[in-house]
Amino acid sequence: MSDTVVPSQGTRWSLWKSANIGLFVSSLTLLLQIGNGRGFELANYAHTASTETIGALAGQILGAPLIFVLIAALRNLFKGQLQPSNVSARLGAVIFVALFGIILIALIVYGKIFFSSSELIGSETREKFVSGMMRSCVQKQLSLAQNIPESEATKYCACLSEKVADKTTYEQIGTKPNAIALQELKQRIEAAASGCL
Repeated sequence: MSDTVVPSQGTRWSLWKSANIGLFVSSLTLLLQIGNGRGFELANYAHTASTETIGALAGQILGAPLIFVLIAALRNLFKGQLQPSNVSARLGAVIFVALFGIILIALIVYGKIFFSSSELIGSETREKFVSGMMRSCVQKQLSLAQNIPESEATKYCACLSEKVADKTTYEQIGTKPNAIALQELKQRIEAAASGCL
């Protein structure tokens, strides 16, 4: 009785090649996010460049590659007898590391360029600035004057935040909070406050 030869179901999917395809998808997603005017968070994370923010960026970049690797691994596991992949794992790993580094460096450069502009803030950046300033303003107003109604504090802070945003540039919000930057912010707030009383 002869041994039955199980026909091959194809070739194994390379995990590194799958990861590289996922990295390409990630980079397209980031470009679309920036192109649609929603790049403030990316620029902010990259510009801040702390362990936490770079970790958050890395997590966003690596999400799609992990999904693609998982799909390839499951396919290889359940597909049956497969021929080994003809893609070099070492080359795939080198390409992955190089692409990941290029994407990360490009985001850091994007963050530097984004926050070096002397244009007034707009779109998503303005929304985040106004909401952040308004939140802290309301808290401060309620803690300073206990008898002020919250609705009045909210109205005043909404006006103040909008007026300060009208005079704020990308460069100003990207500047580290030193004495000069804080003094400039204080002056903008004082100038805006008179129009909101």
